[in-house]
Amino acid sequence: MTEQRQLTEIQKIAASCIKRWGEDYKTQNFSGKLGRFVSQLGSNTDLGKVFLDLVRHYNYYSRERLDQLIVKFYSIITKELKLDEDFTIYSRIEDDSKIDSSNFFLEEFKVLNNISNHFSYDIEKLNIEDFDNIHNVIFIDDIIGSGKTVKRFFEKNKKKLLKVNCFIFCIEMLEEGKDYLENFFNTNEFKCKIICHNLHKKAFSESYIFCETCKDNEMLLRDFERTLWRKESNNILGYENSQAIVSFFRNTPNNTLSSFWFENTKWKGLFPRDDKRPAFKKIKKKSVPYNVKKMENSVNG
Repeated sequence: MTEQRQLTEIQKIAASCIKRWGEDYKTQNFSGKLGRFVSQLGSNTDLGKVFLDLVRHYNYYSRERLDQLIVKFYSIITKELKLDEDFTIYSRIEDDSKIDSSNFFLEEFKVLNNISNHFSYDIEKLNIEDFDNIHNVIFIDDIIGSGKTVKRFFEKNKKKLLKVNCFIFCIEMLEEGKDYLENFFNTNEFKCKIICHNLHKKAFSESYIFCETCKDNEMLLRDFERTLWRKESNNILGYENSQAIVSFFRNTPNNTLSSFWFENTKWKGLFPRDDKRPAFKKIKKKSVPYNVKKMENSVNG
């Protein structure tokens, strides 16, 4: 592929992406950003073609697009499911102490749909008796990959959630994750319905983007991402091999192929993750050996 032909192809792909996504501050001059992203590969035209084919199927969600979907979700709740609002609460699937994208989606959901704060709660902070007067729990999330985080959360809160009808609304979900969770819910007798905007396949699934070349291209990108990380990593081809190709205006989930968000002095992803951390998180790991040593010295003294 000559440089001029590649430039023309990049412009066409960028234009089709903006047509699907809409344009915001992250996708302005997307043709230039895509060109610079691929140019980092130099003469590796095979991998460059793989990246361009992936971008053709990539999903980017601007805030405007997400807001439209969040309003649509509420319409499903009120007009299709017709849940009694007096006995319905909204929550998030908590994974750790960090206030993450799940919080943003829940807050945005409440604001856009004019839902009172009195109707949103962390499940873990409610008493089991509270669930005598709760019939429905609605969880709002952005993306579900393998489904393991959701499974852990339901196992942790099993006694409470077995007493209610659960509904999980998410923007993006991996097919394998949906199958995994539905089997888990059925086996453990949870009444849980999953509603997602886009149920996606892994990027290198057969009969999807690359068809007969899917395995060869998967290996090509896997080897490249190994060179980026310079070690074995759970993030190669997306966290736990999720192979997602999706970004949100606030961040790119680690489920996405890591070459699209990885960043160092030699490589800049097309949609880099914002992984900046406060000082207390940066020094935590370094301080552990020091504190252990200090404790040992105190005991020996």
